[in-house]
Amino acid sequence: MNVILESAHAAIARHRLPLMKYCLAVACLCSLISLAAQQFNNNLIPLAATLAINLIFLFGLDLLMLKALHDEPYSLHDFSQFTGYIKSLLPLFGIYGLILAGGVFALRAMIHLGAVLLVLPALLGLGVIFLNCINHLTLFSMIETHQSAWRALKGGTKLFFQSGKLIMHIVLKTIVLILLGSLAVYALNVFVYAPQIDAVLKSAPEITEALIDPYFSTNLSYMIQSVGMQLVVSYIAIVSGMTCGVYYLKQRKAITR
Repeated sequence: MNVILESAHAAIARHRLPLMKYCLAVACLCSLISLAAQQFNNNLIPLAATLAINLIFLFGLDLLMLKALHDEPYSLHDFSQFTGYIKSLLPLFGIYGLILAGGVFALRAMIHLGAVLLVLPALLGLGVIFLNCINHLTLFSMIETHQSAWRALKGGTKLFFQSGKLIMHIVLKTIVLILLGSLAVYALNVFVYAPQIDAVLKSAPEITEALIDPYFSTNLSYMIQSVGMQLVVSYIAIVSGMTCGVYYLKQRKAITR
């Protein structure tokens, strides 16, 4: 496992900046769609649009990461290869839709029943982490071996749960990245509005939370937070994807020997 983690760390260090360029473009696009829809008080359109864009982008990102792990050149044009997989990916998207709907239903049900809300986020967080890693392994298998979505999903799930150390590493890494990323996004928002906030605090007779709140609800603030958090999520996808990719290729190589 140490060899896998070292190889993954080296691969992430080489390719994270080129991959993050694509992530930044998608994050800005999704945030602009959401921001535009908010002006018309419509939440359904941005939710559906950004979900579709992210599903397509996730597949494309896995394709780029797999090429990177094979030391093959990759570019934005590689996303066009997604069209050849649309038909086989539809069952996978359907499964994700059911899981998403089930998670929303479970969340509302547990809140309504007064369940322990400190435990629920942890369980949902672990579920998202596991699904994210299984998704990487599933798409890698579909790209490498052209398996059907259902067969690749079963194989990816089985492969993921074969290594407890890999699961623990990715869970801990994801938690650390979420904490650091959230602090960085918050700090950037404060930095952008620092002069205005400082002037307001100096002139105010009494310092209250209401004085600062407006600087976290502007359109610019929304873009900073939205794009920033999506970049955090994208970087987590890169870290988990490259790690799972190294693991997948080594396991596949061991099987074919």
